[in-house]
Amino acid sequence: MKDEERAGKLINKIKNDYVFRAFVFSALSFFATAVFTFYNAFLGIAYKSIWNIGIAVYYALLLCIRAYVIFSERAFYKKKLPYDQKEAARKRLFLVQSAFLFAIDLALIAPITLIVQQKKVIQYTTIPAIATAAYTTYKIIISTKNIIKTRKGRHLSVRILKTVNFVDALVSVLTLQYTLIITFGGGMDSDTFALCAVSSFGIWSLLIALSTVSLLQAVKMRKNTN
Repeated sequence: MKDEERAGKLINKIKNDYVFRAFVFSALSFFATAVFTFYNAFLGIAYKSIWNIGIAVYYALLLCIRAYVIFSERAFYKKKLPYDQKEAARKRLFLVQSAFLFAIDLALIAPITLIVQQKKVIQYTTIPAIATAAYTTYKIIISTKNIIKTRKGRHLSVRILKTVNFVDALVSVLTLQYTLIITFGGGMDSDTFALCAVSSFGIWSLLIALSTVSLLQAVKMRKNTN
């Protein structure tokens, strides 16, 4: 009976506590990202695939950000820090996250270049390609909604995690675009090549802009704190 009561309380807390729910789903994303990291690292080493190695580096950076935020919050909870000390520590987290975002932007240069040059192998049939499109659309909608919701939120750790999710969703759009062109278009001609190159650069530029805004906000917060 106690186990059932605990499960019920946990479910209710996930439903009603937005911050707690954000950390629960981020923990699940952490384990999923870990699987993708090791899987792509294995493929990259086994088949000497530059694409898989580049994506493994990207996933590893996502893994580091999520791990850093989640375990830092866990440490805050264990130490039972006062609110002002937690906020000061979260501002440091926010600055570190900005540096990680720029590292992710740099790590994506190689995979994006390989996509534009058609060096990524795609072997999807129609149904998996459509399923990928549906899942990517869902990620974009949810991550956009969450980043807008947390934009003016006071909990900086939640804002960091939602920003990372938004970055992940944007990168998924890059892969989806290439998948649809190869699966339904039969490859790239001069027009689709130009479209892919321009849109890929546009999304990467958006990631750079997001990283820059995040860094400026983090620096401003640190200055105000000091």
